Amino acid sequence: MKAEYKQRQASTLSRRKFLKVSVAAGAGLTLGIYLSGCQGSPTPTPPPTSPPAPAAIPEEAGLLEPNVYLTVDRRGIATIRSFRSEMGQGIRTAMAMIVAEELDVEWPAVRIEQSPTDPAYGNQVTGGSVSISQHYSILRQAGGAARQMLVTAAANRWRVEAKSCRTESGEVIHPDGEQRLSYGALVDAAAELPIPAQREVQLKDPQDFRIIGTPVPLYDAPQMVKGSAIYGSDVSVPNMLYATVARCPEFGGKVGSFEAASARAVAGVHDVIQIDSGIAVVADDTWAAIQGRAVLDITWQEGSYADWDSASIRQLLAKNAPQPGEAAADGGAALDAAYDIPYLAHATMEPMTCVADMRADRCEVWAPTQDPQAAKRRVGFITGLPQEAIIIHVPHLGGGFGRRLEVDYVVEAVQISQAVDAPIKLVWTREDDIQHDFYHPLSYNYVRAELDDTGRPAAMPGVRSHPMLFGVPTGYWRSIEHFTEAFARESFLDEIAARNNLDPHELRRELLPARASAVVDLAAAQAGWGSPLPEGWGRGIAYYATHGATHVAQVAEVSVAPDGAVRVHRVVCAVDCGTVVNPDTVKAQMEGGIVFGLTAALKAGITIKAGRTEQSNFHDYPLLRMDEMPVVEVHIVPSDEDPSGIGEMGVPPIAPAVANAIFAATGKRLRRLPIRAEDLRGA
Repeated sequence: MKAEYKQRQASTLSRRKFLKVSVAAGAGLTLGIYLSGCQGSPTPTPPPTSPPAPAAIPEEAGLLEPNVYLTVDRRGIATIRSFRSEMGQGIRTAMAMIVAEELDVEWPAVRIEQSPTDPAYGNQVTGGSVSISQHYSILRQAGGAARQMLVTAAANRWRVEAKSCRTESGEVIHPDGEQRLSYGALVDAAAELPIPAQREVQLKDPQDFRIIGTPVPLYDAPQMVKGSAIYGSDVSVPNMLYATVARCPEFGGKVGSFEAASARAVAGVHDVIQIDSGIAVVADDTWAAIQGRAVLDITWQEGSYADWDSASIRQLLAKNAPQPGEAAADGGAALDAAYDIPYLAHATMEPMTCVADMRADRCEVWAPTQDPQAAKRRVGFITGLPQEAIIIHVPHLGGGFGRRLEVDYVVEAVQISQAVDAPIKLVWTREDDIQHDFYHPLSYNYVRAELDDTGRPAAMPGVRSHPMLFGVPTGYWRSIEHFTEAFARESFLDEIAARNNLDPHELRRELLPARASAVVDLAAAQAGWGSPLPEGWGRGIAYYATHGATHVAQVAEVSVAPDGAVRVHRVVCAVDCGTVVNPDTVKAQMEGGIVFGLTAALKAGITIKAGRTEQSNFHDYPLLRMDEMPVVEVHIVPSDEDPSGIGEMGVPPIAPAVANAIFAATGKRLRRLPIRAEDLRGA
């Protein structure tokens, strides 16, 4: 276990120090902009790769804090607060790059800290791949306002017009081009100036960007590689106990009765208590808690879903949906098909965990969550504490994919801490994580297209999805329903092309607008579309725009062995996500989305039997292994459009691209996931 976790808090924000401004971003977001003038705060700790910092600044030292997003100190160090959760996707780095660009500092002078959970930042949910698209302008304004104040302070000292000065690398330059003042030397004077109104802030011309659009390594990567980054599983506080929870294995079930004597007899076990979700065992360490839980004698009371299984759920959905073949029965020139998607788990590398310290008058929580504000509200609801008495710290997340938008594990940790009157760390095992997930829903998906006399659809076919949203817990899963829609629609387009001897690439070009067609063309060209492949190989293409925002096309090269084993050898991906903040992150997220989608396409699936999940760990819910990873090429389309998301966008096209490649190799059409070897043997 790492040393005691020390949260680097931003300075406390007084409500009287907020200026409310409306910002047109996304659907319209109102943020509180913090006006602090000259106020001291702890000196930020540089990352391991930073050069040695000067001696610590006294508490009374000047600090420019023009808004909630950044401070500049007398060393010229810019500390930028990330108000979204970091789970390896690089959001902290990207947000800091935007602010630093407009502030006009060199990247080594940037420090990043996690912001507090506070409504001053607006919505702090990390989901939907909207962190950059919704806050790009806001963050530019934040950096630009600070730069403008520093320029004004320098101009006042030189007695020249501010508009005649310019900035470069953390310095303000006199109109004569010779005299320079560092930001650090201007902090005190700048802090006394009024905050410029949004309309007064002069932002950079994108042609002058020096940070945005360049490949910047993740700020947190050195700590992650060295093992010093603090994840939820690493958090430790004084006098902390450990807890695990026995939960009903059947959906909708609950505790009937339990006998705790055997668990209490396990060395190291402190207590056994009942909470809303089950029976918690509290102990000196994780192992004792797990061993105590293993010998609990619990009688579970069955819920109303005890007789459910995956087959009956599919039958129920199909019974109330259109059936393939109806289009032909109508007598018109139409084609239809149905596609099946199973329940899918998130399988984050770090299972759910949380540290909670519940006291009579306050509650402090360390939660690797994608929605700290929801966690804070929920803690207030179950404890009765006012929001100002609840502190939510957000360490690094060991994967999220939507699972950590739920706060069930936070509720468990707080209830256990409240019951035992001590800080506790709640630990979920891998089995807990797989069997008590909020799954991507099982769904039946019907697609139909009216065809003209050349066999072409008049428009892009629509998908009518029928997901099972009750009984089995479901929730957000990376790319949510777009994964389902892409598999059905893009597989169906390939069926139309094959039936009418049309080129799948050309068919998409005919149906898509220009911006989307450019992405499809780039992927096809880079993949050598139409060029010969080895015997037994096939090439498939798919396109999708998640949330209608980021355009992604992928071409997969696949081989199928005589025993039905599928091997994906190469994936060529083209992406148009508008203005690119960090190209390295865009490529990494496309690659990660492809891996995630390949697991769902080829490996994973949750099945239900007797009202419970059959899978329990990676032996029966396998992930794509390193030796199964294809070569992935990512090509970014240059664009001056506003930035759009990347976190989820690489996932939807890969399953249909692989299925279409399998058809090209074998002539076998697949309409369900995961792709099974038994469906392809001898093909």
